[in-house]
Amino acid sequence: MKKLIAQFLREKGFNVPEDYMEDVIRNIARSNNKSVEGFFKELYEEGLTPDDLKEVLKLEILSTAGLREFLSRSIEISEIEIELERLKKGEIRLRRTIQIITIPKSKQEELLRAFDESQGDIQKLSQILNVPLETLSVFKGDLVKELDKEVWRSSVGDLVFAETKDTIYIAKILKQERVISGRSEQEIKNLIFQRKLLSKMKELIEELKRDALVEIYYDEFKDSKI
Repeated sequence: MKKLIAQFLREKGFNVPEDYMEDVIRNIARSNNKSVEGFFKELYEEGLTPDDLKEVLKLEILSTAGLREFLSRSIEISEIEIELERLKKGEIRLRRTIQIITIPKSKQEELLRAFDESQGDIQKLSQILNVPLETLSVFKGDLVKELDKEVWRSSVGDLVFAETKDTIYIAKILKQERVISGRSEQEIKNLIFQRKLLSKMKELIEELKRDALVEIYYDEFKDSKI
C-alpha cells in the first residue's frame, strides 16, 4: 500500500527534496552515534547502498508526511462545524439576564392593582409594591421549576409570570448570551482536522486498492487474449 500511495503522490507532482533527505540521513546517523560516512559503511557491509536507503526513506516519507500534506490542502473547517462540535460536547450554554420580583401569594390582589398602575413596567411595579428588584444571570435549571420553564420558553424582552404554592414571581428577560467553556477553538479545529484527515485517507486508500485491482484484472485479461 505504501508503494501505491507513493506512486499516486509522485503522479500528483509530490516528491521528497534531496536536501530534506540529506537532513534525515544525518539525523539517523547522529541518533546511532555515527558519522554519515560511518553509517554508509555499515550499509555497504550489509549489502545496501545509500541510494537503497534513500528509496526506502522516500517511500516512508511520501506515504506518511507526504500523504498528510497532500490531503491537508483540501481540508477546510467552517465556523459552523466548530459551533456544532461545541454544542455536541455541551461547551456552549445559553445564559439569560433577568430582573425579578418576588411577592407572597397573600398579596395577589395588591399585585393586580399595582400591575395596572405600573402598566407592566417591572421597575415601577417593584416601587409600588415596595419589594426588591433583583437582577440575575441564570442558566437553564437555575430557577425554581415553574419560573425556569416560563423564562426559557419566552423571548428576550418578555415579562413572564410564574407561581408556586406560596409565591408569585414576575420576571423581565433582559438579554441572552452564549457562554463558551472547555476546549479552545484551536483544539477543536485540530480535532475536526484529524477526523477529516483520517476520513480522506481511508477514502483514498480504498480508491487506490480498487484501481490496483482493476489494473491487475485488466493485465491478466489482456495477457489471456494474447
